[in-house]
Amino acid sequence: MEEENGQQGPCGELLAGKFKSVDALVRAYGELEAEFTRRSQRLKALEGEERKGEEAHPVMDADGLYLAVSENEEVKARVLDDYFKTLKGVPLLSSAGAGVTAPPQKPRSIREAGALALGFLKNK
Repeated sequence: MEEENGQQGPCGELLAGKFKSVDALVRAYGELEAEFTRRSQRLKALEGEERKGEEAHPVMDADGLYLAVSENEEVKARVLDDYFKTLKGVPLLSSAGAGVTAPPQKPRSIREAGALALGFLKNK
């Protein structure tokens, strides 16, 4: 009869390889169930805290970020400064704010001087 109940067999084997009796198995199952309930409640509480944090700091889309930056001059200046630092090549402005000038072109002949003058007058 003990074998049918899953308890120790005639050779003294343990129930399911770990428990000495059905009572020990039932007690262990109850403890496992209680621990599972505690962990589930803790997980639910943490998820609730995470949702509250998301509500406090909502994720903005591109339009929301643009409006937030364009309304704050300090943030706008930092973003532009970071962007200009990433640009490679010729700077748009020198550090003093003056425009960058091209090196002077010196004509070698009267014909080159005339072409430069004509180009200058057409662009003005």
